[in-house]
Amino acid sequence: MSASRLRTVSQVWPPCAFFQQQPQHNSNQQIRLFHNQPNPNKQQTTPGTNSPQTTTHEPKNAKPLAAYSWKPPTTIQDRPVCILGSGVLGRRLAVLWASQSRPVTLYDTSSSALKSSREFIADSLATYCAEHGTHPGHVSFSSKLEDAVQNAWMVIEAVPEDLELKISLLGRVDRLVGKDVLIATNSAGFRSQELVGEVFHKQRVLNTLYYIPPRNKCVELMSCGYTSPSIIPFLVEEMQGMGLRPIVVPGGGDKAMIFPRIWGAMKKETLKVLSEGVADPEEVDVLFKDFFGAEKGVCEMMDEVGLDTVVKSERSRLPNSREGDGFWGARGEEYVEWLEREFVAKGKLGTKSGEGLIAKRRKAVSGKKVKDSAGQEVWKEHSVDLSGL
Repeated sequence: MSASRLRTVSQVWPPCAFFQQQPQHNSNQQIRLFHNQPNPNKQQTTPGTNSPQTTTHEPKNAKPLAAYSWKPPTTIQDRPVCILGSGVLGRRLAVLWASQSRPVTLYDTSSSALKSSREFIADSLATYCAEHGTHPGHVSFSSKLEDAVQNAWMVIEAVPEDLELKISLLGRVDRLVGKDVLIATNSAGFRSQELVGEVFHKQRVLNTLYYIPPRNKCVELMSCGYTSPSIIPFLVEEMQGMGLRPIVVPGGGDKAMIFPRIWGAMKKETLKVLSEGVADPEEVDVLFKDFFGAEKGVCEMMDEVGLDTVVKSERSRLPNSREGDGFWGARGEEYVEWLEREFVAKGKLGTKSGEGLIAKRRKAVSGKKVKDSAGQEVWKEHSVDLSGL
């Protein structure tokens, strides 16, 4: 891709900026945009040869890319954003999108997960809206995929890092929704190019990688290699209107996402230090926060993500577990096994379980609970709907 085809980010953030509160988005800031172009270095398959295929799990009767087109919906304000998965990230995405008066539907096959996410969303959404002077949109819950995606303008996949699960789920969504509906994956371990094997309308699929919303405002966007050129500019504009900072990964969907590579290296070395007994989690985080001026250390952030999620994510990067960019090295699995054995297998999953690398289980405080303000009570009553359970 030539330099003239790209607009670069006009402001460079310092290394520790991700861990600190960021200033409000500048509407004049330029964002690097993706333009769908053929990749001259990509291997092409010719009839009658055994050349490698560019996409695995290719659906039958797929049309040529040139036959695909995408037009934005005429209106999206009254159409919900559907989020698949009510775990650590899914429920936070619900808070983020609902905080700007937008309707949201949260889907999960686990009724217990949906019930636990309801209280989290009610508390977090009320607090966030009160602090930012916004009004919450309506949040509903569903355990039926057909109902959850109904009338959505965008579906965001946020289920566990399981390749076959994601491939199957995106295929099901593609068959259920209209052609104008965007399908986004929040996967940090898999490129969307790897997940479209059962998707017929590939032109509306892309990566949208959030971190810990609504606190973190950056979102990485990347084509699946088939994504319509009009989708990413459209979504960049929508995200900017939400106060987010979209960063577009250039290329045709064959690159790794930006921050997961950096974050993965930090996790790798942190787990090596811990498993070798060189330092304990508190010491690692004290050093990290002191050097970078960060509010939180690597261990605390892994607790927030969920240690079970960390294990699943890092397994996808191990050598021989997938083709390509494994970076753990020949002995990397030992550190993943240590985390699983010493923490995940014992139910120490981080913040969500109350115990992890840094998180310590605290005894319940008996007695008084702070009463919500009248405004918060109204928001909780009217913005969250459990009719789908």
